[in-house]
Amino acid sequence: MNLFLSGIVLAAVSMTACGTLPIGQNAATKPANESGWAQLLNNKDLTGWSSQGDLDAWGVVNGELVTLKPGQGHWIRTDRMYRDFELMLDFWMPKGGNSGVGIRGSSNGDPAFTGFEVQILDTNGQEPEDHTCGSIYTAITASEMAVNPAGQWNTYHITVVGDTINVVLNGINVIHNESLDERGYFRSPDSPLPLNTRATTGYISLQDHGHPFRYRNIKIKDLSPDPEPAGMLPLIDENLDNWFSEDNAVWTNENGSLVGRKGPGHLFTEASYTDFEMRALVKINDHGNSGMYFRVKPNPDPNNPWPIGYEAQVDNHDPKNFTGVVYDKAWAADVSKPITRDNAWFDYRVRVEGNHIRTWINGQPMVDAQLSEFKSGHLAVQGHHDGSVIEYRDIRIIELD
Repeated sequence: MNLFLSGIVLAAVSMTACGTLPIGQNAATKPANESGWAQLLNNKDLTGWSSQGDLDAWGVVNGELVTLKPGQGHWIRTDRMYRDFELMLDFWMPKGGNSGVGIRGSSNGDPAFTGFEVQILDTNGQEPEDHTCGSIYTAITASEMAVNPAGQWNTYHITVVGDTINVVLNGINVIHNESLDERGYFRSPDSPLPLNTRATTGYISLQDHGHPFRYRNIKIKDLSPDPEPAGMLPLIDENLDNWFSEDNAVWTNENGSLVGRKGPGHLFTEASYTDFEMRALVKINDHGNSGMYFRVKPNPDPNNPWPIGYEAQVDNHDPKNFTGVVYDKAWAADVSKPITRDNAWFDYRVRVEGNHIRTWINGQPMVDAQLSEFKSGHLAVQGHHDGSVIEYRDIRIIELD
């Protein structure tokens, strides 16, 4: 279990402060100006950031984010997820320096591979490769070497929209309208990990690779069609103590990912919810089937494993009840077939306000319906059948006033 999720007690987190700020904004991401840019670093402390290593290994000195104890900080990340955005930052590295900018990574695992990494490396004067500065690490090679010699400042301007990325390093467009496609591998070319199977939304991260680094002027312009609200709370706890299971599915927390096998069976939150927004990263295997239930309760009939309530469907093959619809209740108005696929991550958003039920997949609107059958209940995830394997990362929720 990673340090972000371990020991979280939802009831202990106050949401009062979040209520005073607009949706999608928090104290660490106040608008930098009217053009939509927001500062990710407040130039005083690490408010708005978390670490997969020792947070005290990072610090703010003279308005710069620095590695205070190189080698102990691992990755530091924003508290909010971003899908589409422009990101700008300056970085300074010593001779032999190694770091990276993690894009769309999850809170568990290595952001370079749960999402992808724009490499930072002291490779001035070298020929570009898929691991040199300016490249998408182990995936896309920069068109030219634009990094300054060690000891000088550099500037990244990274733009990600949908499956297209641009990287400008020191004013040179070294990654130009490249597609996040089938390229990419996990550490070795013998282990393919295509970019188009990785998370479609995630955190912005910076890497501590054991070298003294300095970052400044870190700012972002969120271009997502559905920016994440501030104040979302994680639901995957270390031992799944905040959940209870029914029937045959087997649920495990595997290094921060909630994995369900076999079925039928369901895993329910102990808590009940009425109005809320829920988001998650989801992946299912070949011809798997699952769902994210809400306002639901276990079926009192011992011979009937299917809960009573609403199900935001996960199925990449059903021609009618496919991923994004509310199973047998509401369908996508403008989408006639699945837009997700097996063995590839996608992000799910469900927003419930009174009778107004809405869903999105990868930011694309799916269901927008009025449903009045169920008013409140648990959240749940489904294991549908033997052979179905479902994975959830970063299930997060915010209750709506």
